[in-house]
Amino acid sequence: MRLPVARCIRRASAAIAAPTFRSRLLTTIQLVVAATALAASQANAQMGRGVDIPERPFTKPTGPYGVGTHDYHWVDAARPELFTKDSTDKRHLMVQIWYPADISLGATPAKYVRNPDEFANPAEFKPVLHVITNSVLDAPVARAERKYPVLLYNHGGGWNRFSATFNVEQLASHGYIVVSIEHPGFSKIAAFPDGYRFAGDTLQFKPTGKMKDDLAASWAWLGDVVFVSWMKDATFALDKIEELNRDAGSPLVGRLDLDRIGALGWSFGGAAAIELSRSDPRIKAAVDHDGQLFGAVRDVGTRRPFMLLHNTSDPLAGQKPEDVAVMKEAVDRVYAWDRTLKEKSTNDWYNIEIAGTNHGSFSDLMLFFRSAPGQIDPRRAHEIINAYTLAFFDQYLRGKPGPLLAEPSPSFPEAKFTRKP
Repeated sequence: MRLPVARCIRRASAAIAAPTFRSRLLTTIQLVVAATALAASQANAQMGRGVDIPERPFTKPTGPYGVGTHDYHWVDAARPELFTKDSTDKRHLMVQIWYPADISLGATPAKYVRNPDEFANPAEFKPVLHVITNSVLDAPVARAERKYPVLLYNHGGGWNRFSATFNVEQLASHGYIVVSIEHPGFSKIAAFPDGYRFAGDTLQFKPTGKMKDDLAASWAWLGDVVFVSWMKDATFALDKIEELNRDAGSPLVGRLDLDRIGALGWSFGGAAAIELSRSDPRIKAAVDHDGQLFGAVRDVGTRRPFMLLHNTSDPLAGQKPEDVAVMKEAVDRVYAWDRTLKEKSTNDWYNIEIAGTNHGSFSDLMLFFRSAPGQIDPRRAHEIINAYTLAFFDQYLRGKPGPLLAEPSPSFPEAKFTRKP
């Protein structure tokens, strides 16, 4: 179950006082605003405490390709930056791409965090600066296929473009070019290669501490302000992907299959993926990793195939008695939006609930924290998430149906599987 944002508001405010918060934090980091920023700060303050974070925490991808990666800095000169008061600011985006690559023997893998100074608080990343990935910076694009299908990835609210490295590397190793956007104003990005520094000083959410009021206000702020901005970022990124494909100076020129583009994301980014399947005809299929729905798609559905993956933590557990009714109403609304999406959509859909997961299980973050009792091992969660995500895009972008989408799999008994048709 995707956790409504109000739970994060209450938990974030109690972060310092609650001794068990460290192990439970990522079940509550969701889509909230100022409270999300506080929760994220607390998460990073605790990152690695009591945990021996290995140099190589990421499982080796299973695909036939090596994985290359490259960062881009894109500026939408036609769009003002709405989250700053300076009217001359333009919308800046950092974008990271993972792609199938021909890797030479002995090539040095890329660091997980290559430039901590680009973030508002570089010290937050200190516990993972030694971590390396399975990707090689600027490796040559694999020659095995002329073109590769493209996936647009959106991160979770308050996080960064590489916080699902476990997933994007796996997809790239199986022949997908994955383009991940970092969204200023609801991410950690602060500094850009051209010297521009982002500091959100307007259109910010200010919680009151009253759950009922903050829930309604935060949902409105997220839907009417942040989500609209993210959708424009995604549209701009899709335009830039088309430019990359025809730019003679790009290593990806002619290598992106623009007829086979999918979208996916975690949390708020998952919601963006599903809405893009409705609003942008370039998106042919979408996967939502545990994101509460936003946008018109939750009311009118989509004509594209989609997959929803959910955690199974109890959103009402540990609530204050006075907040239970408000939270139950919020949970019911989230469930209702999911039902309406499925009822109104006209193509195939899949719904996967993974036992023992929490919200952070759909990101890299659980690799860096001590798991709470009863939680699934994060690598097992990643194995399941990767398997279903890959099977979905293989079927709907590559035309390769597989048994995993046909019925519940004995290989993954943790996954409760339903589908249409």
